[in-house]
Order: sequence, then structure tokens, then C-alpha cells
Amino acid sequence: MSTFDLRSIITEEFQNEIQDSFAFATGFGVVFTDAEGNHIGPGGNFCRFCNKINETPEGAHYCSLSNKHAIELALAAKKPSIYICHAGLVNIEIPLIYENQCVGAITAGQVLCSEDNIYPEDEIASEINWLADPELASFYSEIEIMDRKKTEATTTALSNLTNYVIQKLAYSQIQEKLAKQSEALLKAEHQLKLAQLDALQKQVTPHFIFNVINSISRLLSLEEYDTAEQMLNSFSQMLRYTLSNMKMSVLLEEEINYIKNYLTIQKMRFGDCIDYQIECDQDILSLKIPFFSLQPLVENSIEHGLLPNQKGGKVYLCCKREIDRIIITIEDSGSGMPEEQLQFIRSTLLSPQLTQSQHVGLQNCYRRFLLMFEEKFEFSITSTVNCGTTITISIATL
Repeated sequence: MSTFDLRSIITEEFQNEIQDSFAFATGFGVVFTDAEGNHIGPGGNFCRFCNKINETPEGAHYCSLSNKHAIELALAAKKPSIYICHAGLVNIEIPLIYENQCVGAITAGQVLCSEDNIYPEDEIASEINWLADPELASFYSEIEIMDRKKTEATTTALSNLTNYVIQKLAYSQIQEKLAKQSEALLKAEHQLKLAQLDALQKQVTPHFIFNVINSISRLLSLEEYDTAEQMLNSFSQMLRYTLSNMKMSVLLEEEINYIKNYLTIQKMRFGDCIDYQIECDQDILSLKIPFFSLQPLVENSIEHGLLPNQKGGKVYLCCKREIDRIIITIEDSGSGMPEEQLQFIRSTLLSPQLTQSQHVGLQNCYRRFLLMFEEKFEFSITSTVNCGTTITISIATL
């Protein structure tokens, strides 16, 4: 049994945000469980059939047993478990592993599969006939039928989401340790660690995750399976990069590959509203830069430059070597900004404290480049209303 209680690790607000957003995006019922399979809270988007069963002690008991069996199967197989629960519905079980212990799981499903005999049936499924109850039989007829591809794509998305949850757990623990050690750290080192941590926590937001999942779900419903698979592959590569990387610095090539996956997804989501071009001199791909320091700048170009612009626009990322320096440029043809807003942004970059404004990502990137390259680093931002914004990063090489 786990020595950690999931209820003490994640907040109710965070739990509800994950459950409700994922349920809305996919149409599946979603709930967190403890390591014994017991539901934590009411869950999101539960069907009337499952709600009615869980209202009774007997039904809640059988649901817990089903969940626990599925958690055990997933742990043994080291992969998500897709199974038929005690009440005959398709469920997905993803264990939450924290410090080598199962602290609980995310359960999704409460649907029927369009194909028979695809997934294993829980061994307790035959112990009780829920459909003998006329009301439950009526509720059962309302349950949505999902095809196999959508179910399995949802499983992959849920697995990625589970990794995100574990990431949040791990980083909250790191933050506590940093707070305890802060007096013993040198000021610059402490700032760098906190800035790195802040970047890690902000790298893939729940908002972006659920927008992607919703897009994948929509593509599947339209039977655009190849496009859905491409989006899912790009999304999985993004999460692998962010979840496997606890280094202070990465190769420029790694960061660019991450940006390519991000832009691929956004292009598929917004179509002709977004265009992009990436150019990079081959001999500088091995340059080490702060981890997750360019993508937020590209994301700002999309979110604050192109999308507010009715006609959309283009993002251009260029990395090139000059005689005595390396120049990285992020340029967009979006809505731009007035001079007073530009001056405010420039002033926030010089602030000793991280602001709580929408420009915190920009400030964070600036600070980490400055801490890494010191006097070799130069930064400029220019913008013209209705023409776009350009950010230029210069790193001296001599």
C-alpha cells in the first residue's frame, strides 16, 4: 500500500480542472481514484447509469474492486489498462506512480465499444446483473458507443495527461525543497533554479493540453484518423521532451524540434490562420541554451500576435551565426503593439521580481538567458501596430 495519500498531494481545484476539462474534450467520464480504486470526489461527466450504481454501497464497492483490478493489470503490464468493468462498460485505467509507488489512478470511460470482444472483461462482471433494474437498463441505453480508434487514442492522451499530473507533483516537491534550501544557496544560483522551476511548471498548461485533446477528439469523430495520429505523435513528442528534461540547458536543436512539434499542432488546429518558417545554420545546432527558453517566445507570437489578428499571420524563427555572435530572431506578422505597451514590457524585463502579468514567460526567458550568458547576452524587442513584433537574442561568441 502506498505511503502517500493522493488527496494530500493534489488540490481539489487541480483535480476538478483535470477531470472536467478532459471529460468535456473527449465525452468520457473521468475520476481520480486512490490506490485501492476508491473514487476521490464525484468525478466529471459521469453517465446516469454509473451515477445510479455508485449511489449504493454495493455499487460503489464493485466499482472500487473493478478499478483496483485494472490498476493491478496496468502495473503488471507497465502500460494503460483498457477493460470491461463489472457493469459492462469500457474503462481506461492509468496508474499514478510517484517516487516508485502507486499513489492512485485516473479512470476514464463509461462508454461502450462498437466492436465486441476487444477488451478483457473484469472477473467480477458476472456477479451481479445491473440491467435487471428497469431504471438502470433505461440509463444503459443512453450510453455513448465509441469506436476502437477513438478509445485507444483517448488512452494515449490520458497517459500523457497522467505524466503531466506526476510532473506537477514532482515539481511541487522540488519547490518545497528549494524553499528550505534557499538561505544556503548563492543568490544567482537560487534565482536560476527558481526561474528554471517556473519554466518547467509553465511549459505545458492544462489549457493547451485540453485544447489538443479536444482537437484530436474532433478529428476522430470526423474519421480523420491520419491527421489525428499526426497531432497525437507531435503532442507525445512534446511531452516526452518536457517530462524527461530536468537539465538547466539543452541543445538548440532539441529546443527547435520541440518548437516544430508545437507549431505543427497549432497549424493543424488553426489552419490558414497560422503559417511558420524555421531556418537555422547547421553549425550552431549544438549551441547550449536554457531549457524551454525559445518556445514561450514563439507561443507569445501565436497567442498575442497572430490569433488576435483577424487574418492570422506568420511566425519566423531564424538562428544564424555572424562573425562574432549568434543571432536568434523570433518575428511575427501579427497585430503588434503600441509604444507604451512595448515600454512596459521592456521595464518588466529589468524587474528583480517575476511579474504576474501575461509577460511572465518573456521575463522568465530573458532572465535565464542573462544568467547563463551574462555580459555576452543582448536582447531587443520591437513592434509596430498591425505589422508585428520582433524579438532578437544576441550571444557573443568571442
